Amino acid sequence: MRRYIPFFIFFIMFFYIIFGLVKVQIIDQPKHVALLNSLLARSFYNRGLRGTIYSSDGVKLAWSERIPTLVLKKYTEEDEKQLRKYIDDSQIAVLKNSGSVEITWEQAFILQSKGYQIIPVEKRKSYGFLYHIVGSVNKDGEGIAGLEYVYNDVLKGKLSVSYGIRSPGGKYSQNILENLGENGLDLQTTINFKLQKYAYDLLTGLATPSVIIVSDVRTGDILAMVSYPSPDVDLNEVDTLTWEKLVSDPLNPLLNRAISNVYPPGSTFKVITAIAQMLYGHPSTLSCGGVFHYRDSKGRITASYKDWLTTGHGVVDLRKAIRVSCNVYFYNAALDVGIDKLVSVSRTFYLDQRTGISLPGEVAGTLPSPEWKLKKFGEKWYPGDTVLFGIGQGFLDFTPIQILSLYNTIANKGMFVKPRLVLNEEVSTKKVALNIPESVWDALIDGLEQVTTIQGPATSGGTAAKSFRDFKITVAGKTGTAQTHSGPPHAWFVGFAPSRNPKYSVVVLIENGESGGHNAAPVARKVFDFMLENGFFDEEKNEKQEK
Repeated sequence: MRRYIPFFIFFIMFFYIIFGLVKVQIIDQPKHVALLNSLLARSFYNRGLRGTIYSSDGVKLAWSERIPTLVLKKYTEEDEKQLRKYIDDSQIAVLKNSGSVEITWEQAFILQSKGYQIIPVEKRKSYGFLYHIVGSVNKDGEGIAGLEYVYNDVLKGKLSVSYGIRSPGGKYSQNILENLGENGLDLQTTINFKLQKYAYDLLTGLATPSVIIVSDVRTGDILAMVSYPSPDVDLNEVDTLTWEKLVSDPLNPLLNRAISNVYPPGSTFKVITAIAQMLYGHPSTLSCGGVFHYRDSKGRITASYKDWLTTGHGVVDLRKAIRVSCNVYFYNAALDVGIDKLVSVSRTFYLDQRTGISLPGEVAGTLPSPEWKLKKFGEKWYPGDTVLFGIGQGFLDFTPIQILSLYNTIANKGMFVKPRLVLNEEVSTKKVALNIPESVWDALIDGLEQVTTIQGPATSGGTAAKSFRDFKITVAGKTGTAQTHSGPPHAWFVGFAPSRNPKYSVVVLIENGESGGHNAAPVARKVFDFMLENGFFDEEKNEKQEK
């Protein structure tokens, strides 16, 4: 019996081996395959493409593309030989340096079949001259400026997970589940691309920091908003060196001057003084000799303030004062009303607040008052401060969008409309707190019409009449030449048309542009011409309005 024991042991061992092989290769095969696959499997996240931002006329302002990208964590000599058959030297250099490189879809198809990992990467595209509106995204695809930032949660795509299998050597084998994710929602803006590009090209020709904004006075829709200079590159793809150049550029192309920079309003502010005087003062006729002498309670001249026209404008009433922009008239009007009423009317037109446009970085300008000056400088308010306030100088400063909103509110006869950049935003309006009679609106708008329609010398002609000669639609507007603490004055024009049935408004600001009548008004005329020629005023074509 003992002699059979070795055979018995051998049989048991042989059976155990056979059983083990059967168990591993047949019974437990699914489990081991799953384990192997789990070791070789890879999972990665994809995000759906970011939504497209469109203009109101259907042009893509910002959009995303999927770019195939070769990803290789470890670069070997074998890869060198293989890859040089399919990608060029510049792509090889990028791959060696960063571990990934953009390739064509044709290259992607071939390389994936050779076992290389290809990942589709989202690339955001836009135009540099639209940066102040559209903004940009960071390397993670998150909006960091402009509408990209404000509407980031709406635009960005949803995350999804994809699965694939690697070969035992670590190469790509195949996809099990490929999920590119759900795309973000699209956004349609109020911007008219043709008008935006035209306005941008106008300011490029000036080659000095400038702003043009065009809006629909009824809805607040911004049809164009140009802050020049803008970045001349797409900031979604900017490299470090280019970014540093933009940041250090003394002209500050990253600054949106339309909403984030403030300027003294100059004579564009005289409409506030005019309204305040008609409501609370004593509008009268006076003789302008080119200088205003302020006298104290004893009748002594303590200060003299010059008119922009040193020879004077002769006999001036309110309408003519607006037309010729007579400083002497508005010096008197400001003292007639007093600073408290001037500030009150300014606040009624929301000049102490931001407009609320849906862009990051909007600031409110400075609406000074006696309390403000005491707190800011520790000084009391002087009559001279009121004199300068009346013509939009002194401590006053506003953004171009604030000045445009002021004139939109005048065009709407006391209805403030919040500026709007996205069409699905609700139109937001609010009535000014003052009860302003129709006679006040008529006198004011009549004066603004005369600015662009009554020809003549500087003593009597409208300050923008030369620029708007023969324009087929009556524009109610105002020029401004705003003195600065250093350098030449800033040049302004702001106006709306048709004057008695307003539809569109335009503001032009040229930094250190000197004369608003000579330099800003002609730019505004070109914008209005473009709009007329391109159908914005279809129902007004060839119709000269009756006053």
